[in-house]
Amino acid sequence: MTTRSRDARATRLAAAFLALLVLVVGVLVVVRAQSGKADTPSPGPSLTPVATPLTLEPAHGATYVPALEGKRPLFVLVLGSDARPGQGIDKERADSIHIIGINLKTQRATILGIPRDSWVSIPGHGTDKINASLSDGGPQLTVKTVEALTGIHIDFYAITSFVGLTNMVNTLGGVTVRVTQPMHDQYSHSNFNPGVQHMSGKQALEYARDRHSFLAGDLTRSKNQGTLMLDALAKFKRNFWDNPVLLFGTLKSVWLNVRTSLPAQLLYRLALTAAQIKASNVNNFVVPATTGMEGAESVVFISPSARGLYAQMKRTGTISGH
Repeated sequence: MTTRSRDARATRLAAAFLALLVLVVGVLVVVRAQSGKADTPSPGPSLTPVATPLTLEPAHGATYVPALEGKRPLFVLVLGSDARPGQGIDKERADSIHIIGINLKTQRATILGIPRDSWVSIPGHGTDKINASLSDGGPQLTVKTVEALTGIHIDFYAITSFVGLTNMVNTLGGVTVRVTQPMHDQYSHSNFNPGVQHMSGKQALEYARDRHSFLAGDLTRSKNQGTLMLDALAKFKRNFWDNPVLLFGTLKSVWLNVRTSLPAQLLYRLALTAAQIKASNVNNFVVPATTGMEGAESVVFISPSARGLYAQMKRTGTISGH
């Protein structure tokens, strides 16, 4: 293989990895509708960089090296900011928080959702909802907060307010999701009956935003976001490896809308890591918790039993069981 062909393959794989991350974060962003426009997909993907691109950065410098060498699990903290147009994505609250753990040796992974209203200790800021950590100190403080809560060392963080989930899913030709219970919500505009549903980008966004259709509210929404993430990842990987040329436009758009200091060689390694993990080898969990009140605020109290999940995930990168 020539140097040029190797470079082209590396670029393609890196673009694929970044596109997967955009899908991941796009699924997690919970858009607060403004004049009903937030749920309306635009005509198609643009090749002009957006105002709030996906940011992908190491959490602690080069401490991720042992994880990439397979000496320990790799962890990525994925954040969805509720920033409005013109606002900094790292200066508003986090509407979604998920840890992705990857075990390179077993080629398995776990998505662990932390509800945004979880009542936790934020280093240097007292006790508050965990989503306030982003507005209080940017993604670095959210990383510290999650690490203090779970004991898990975060290698990379990804953050965006990218509401182009609708366009990305439409580009994929939609995603197929198994809806487990009726979802008819006037706030998110979801309108789904139980069963297997093929969703457009607009419907996927409505599915990801709905929390009012469930007794567990934000806990079920966080679980559904992980489910949609997995379905989108599986669909994207099938499309990409079947015929990557057809996705060139999407990959180019993603590439233009990524902000990162990571070198191309590292992106290549991350791309290979992503390509090795099958969607069927990824578990989707939400921390065990209950809802309640703290003063006049509705909050989520994480159960002490979550400590066992944190310990297992820290040790293996994954959580076993159902």
